[in-house]
Amino acid sequence: MTWWKQAAKHWLAPVAVLVVVGGCGGETPTATALPPVPVKPAPLPETSPPPAPPIGLTPLPSAEEVQQAAPGGRADPFGPLVGVAAADAQDTTTGLPQLKGVLMVGDQKRAIVTTPSGSGVICVGSDGRCAEDAPLLLPAGWSVLSIDMARGCIRLALNDEPQDPFCIA
Repeated sequence: MTWWKQAAKHWLAPVAVLVVVGGCGGETPTATALPPVPVKPAPLPETSPPPAPPIGLTPLPSAEEVQQAAPGGRADPFGPLVGVAAADAQDTTTGLPQLKGVLMVGDQKRAIVTTPSGSGVICVGSDGRCAEDAPLLLPAGWSVLSIDMARGCIRLALNDEPQDPFCIA
């Protein structure tokens, strides 16, 4: 064992006791007065919050303002507008379809039409049906001769007599 290990072993315990006693001993602190509790100021009268600084934006209307400004609506929101005459509307008294659009399904050309008997798709053929179980949309005697995808037109025939084509407006 070296000399410093022997000295440390011999003097370590007394020095530790002196440090502990010195740290714990001493004068007791005198009671100091706590600072006085601050007095609450009288509440200020309630005021509205200050207006936001103008930043150039228009505030949105409230929900109530929007509901009051909106009209009551139509009985059928999907029905045609009242008083609007469609430029491409066909004479519905004859039962001719109103052409709404054309599309390709695979290699099959189809036309979207509305007739007095309902809405649906028609295809080239004697009765215009795209499938055997599809509803019959064309009146008796009418058939679809052609559907022109590029121009958006269909050509019908009445009792095998070709009629003028009509197109989407």
